[in-house]
Order: sequence, then C-alpha cells, then structure tokens
Amino acid sequence: MRLQYKQRKHVPYVEPNSQWQEVLREYSKLHRTCLHRIGDPVAYFTSQNSTVECKFTILDTELAAGLGNRLVMIASAFAYSLITQRVLLIARPGILPPQLLCEPFEGSSWLHFDPNQLVTPFNRDSRGLGSYWNKSGSFHSRIDIARGAEGGDDTSQLIMDYAVANGEGGYTEQLDSRFFCDTEQDYYKNVTWVYIMGCIYFAPKLYAVPSFRPVLDALFPDKMMLTNLLRDVMSPSDVVWEQVKSIQRDYGLQRADRRLGIQVRYRYQKEQFDRMDRVVEARIWQCAINNHLLPPVVTNSRRMLPHVSNRTTSVFVASLFDGVKNNLSDTFATYPTETGEHVEVFQFSHEGLQKFGVKIFQDALAEIITLSYSDYLFVTPQSTFSGVAQAYGGLIPWFIGFRDELETRPPCTRGQTVDTCFQVPLDYVFQCRYDSAVHRKEISTVYPDIQKCLEADTPGLQLITKQPEIP
Repeated sequence: MRLQYKQRKHVPYVEPNSQWQEVLREYSKLHRTCLHRIGDPVAYFTSQNSTVECKFTILDTELAAGLGNRLVMIASAFAYSLITQRVLLIARPGILPPQLLCEPFEGSSWLHFDPNQLVTPFNRDSRGLGSYWNKSGSFHSRIDIARGAEGGDDTSQLIMDYAVANGEGGYTEQLDSRFFCDTEQDYYKNVTWVYIMGCIYFAPKLYAVPSFRPVLDALFPDKMMLTNLLRDVMSPSDVVWEQVKSIQRDYGLQRADRRLGIQVRYRYQKEQFDRMDRVVEARIWQCAINNHLLPPVVTNSRRMLPHVSNRTTSVFVASLFDGVKNNLSDTFATYPTETGEHVEVFQFSHEGLQKFGVKIFQDALAEIITLSYSDYLFVTPQSTFSGVAQAYGGLIPWFIGFRDELETRPPCTRGQTVDTCFQVPLDYVFQCRYDSAVHRKEISTVYPDIQKCLEADTPGLQLITKQPEIP
C-alpha cells in the first residue's frame, strides 16, 4: 500500500520510523500470545478469570456511526492499546465487517464473536451483563476513595477486572476527561478489561498524557501517528484493494500529471444539496483557480486559443451527489483551458443518501483510498470521511467554505496539519486533580503540538504534524 504513496509526483514521501515497525511486530506477537493463552476470549471474559497476565481493550461504537467515524475510533483505541500493552478486541459484529480490512496481526484477530449475534458479552448494554462494567464515574470515584483511604498514591490498592473509560452520553459519547490523566492511568494499569465506547477520534489527547509522551514521541516524532496507523494497521481487504485498482485503471488516474481529490458532504443531505450546491460548486472552482490547482478556461471566443499541452489533471470527486462532478465536467467539456492542459473529472458513486452495509462500506473505503492518492485535496469541514482520506494520504487539505449561502469569507482555507480533528472534546484544559503540574491548564499551552482545530473546520483539538513542505 505504501508503494502507491511513494509514486506520487507532487507529495514528498516520508519513510516510517524503523522503531515503529519493530514495535508493531512486537505488539502483533503480544496479541497472538495472549489470545493463545486465554483460548476463547468471550468465555474468558464471562468467567471473570484474570489469572493470565494479559490485559484487554474492548472497543464498541454505535452502529449508526459512519465509516469514517469507525475507522478513526478504531485507530485511537489501537493507539491506546499499543501504548498500554493491551490486546484490542472489537466488541460486536457490524462495527468492522471482516470483508473491509485485512487482519492486522499475524496469527491473531481482533474480531471474536459469532457474526450472527447482534450483541455479545463484550457489549456494555448486553442483557444481564451490565454489572460487569463499572462506569468511569464509578471507577474514578473508587480512585478518589482509595487515595483518601491511603493518604498517598499506592495504586496497587485498587485492582478491578472491568472498567468503562467513558463518561455518560449517547451517540457522541466520549472518554471521560480524567482518562487522560497520569494518576488515573496508573490505576487503569490494574484493570484487566477496559471498555471504550464512542465514535469520536481521541488520539490527539493521548499526547496530553505525560507518561505516554516518551513512547509516542519516539515512535512518531513527526506526529504523523494516524497516517502510520491507517497505512500499517488498517490496510484494505483484497476485495477493496481490487476495487481501488479498478478505479485507477478504468479512469486512468495513474496516467495523470497531477491529481486533485474533492470530497463534498452535505450533512443534511438532499435538503442541503438543493440549497447549497451552486454555492459550493462556485467556491470549489474559485479555490482551485486561486491556488493554481486547476487551469482557468477560455470563455471568450474572440480570445486566442491556447497552445496544445500534453499535461493532464485528473479530478476525483467523492460525494453522495453528482453536482460538483457534473459542473466541472461540463465546464471543461465546453471551454478550452488557458494552458491547453487537459482536465478529466470522475466520480465513482453518488448514492444520494447515506447508507450502511458491507458493500456500501467497501465502496466508501475504496473512495477514501482513491482520494488519499491525490496530490491535492479539497474537503468538507467536520467530515471524518475526508479526515481519514487526508490522514491515509499524508495530505494537508483545503477546507471548502461551507457555512451558509451568504458567507463572505474566502472560498477555502488551507489546513494546518495532516491530522484530523478530535471534534468537540469535553475539555480543552486538563482535568487532573491529582496531577498538580497540569491541572486546569490549557492543553495547547502545555503541549504546543496539540492545537485547536481551525475555525474553518470544526471546534476541537488536533496534532500539528511535521512533514516535508507540500506546495
């Protein structure tokens, strides 16, 4: 998969850290060894057995979450599991269809359930099994009690089999703020099974845990953690990969001199498309012309026709609607370009409505990977679909102006990083009552490589990556 990124003509390729590759091999060995020791993980879980010296992360998410949300949540949970040496397991069928990604761990699997089951014992809401899981409020209260009783910081006094890392909530349920504190993480070391639920990317806040920093800085000195996780842990299945190759071949994308990817998501679907389509099309066109990513066209027949150029630009559009694709196609079919270069515009699908299912997710992942092979990328604010594409591709995107029809701001805004946004975190300050060095200080002040996301995108936090200059 990495070979495709090496072959791009306008994006410098950065080799992964050799230490990262070695740590990934060691983690795969840990995953394989632990699951071999416990046998059936579901049976081991329900037996409340903790005799094997292995610890686990159970990842759960709402089945209403889109593919982008699922992928960034899995990547975040994997990062936490890697740092803390926990075996990551997916909670139930449907979260990650086995036909979507390759198994990342040789001789092991993060999927352990009957695919016909709607719920498994790993689910926090499984009937009759809720008592296994302690909500994070309960767990953190026990920490408070333990510290009060100890009068010190002996974490060995609180040992539990199960704990939930989340606070209260629904679809946007997030990890409790205290989860990202050193003292609390010392106590989590004594928990055999940690349950994480949600659909929000939280990896940037792992960099805010002081004890996690040495490992993360050593593995990802450029802060391109998500890019490396996606490329090496979340590789597309053979079926998806064949689909990606088919798109490349059928549309001739690899022959282009440069490639522009455009992802447009209308959050309110048909109603927003009908209202905003012409405005968004105009902003994309203006952004592309202003940044010299598409050539201007000759609309005055009396002007001298341009010279003929052999240069080709391919534009790949990913959207539930075909308005942008049709607008660009019609423009370049009707008018010659001032440079004489040839522009081709393609779109793989336009469902018109967000849908779910194995085939839909395979198509979506194929489009994400195809977008990630672009040299330049236009994205919709607040979209995890495009966030995954930019991270796979190691691309700093342009955010399309998407606020309202009367907006007077620039048509687009260049991003500040390859990392996608941890959207609307519970806190932008540390809530670590036992870590006085950081308690109630702003995270971005303590760690300048974690910054607020751009206003043009969405409120949140993200890592500021370091990569070779991309024009």
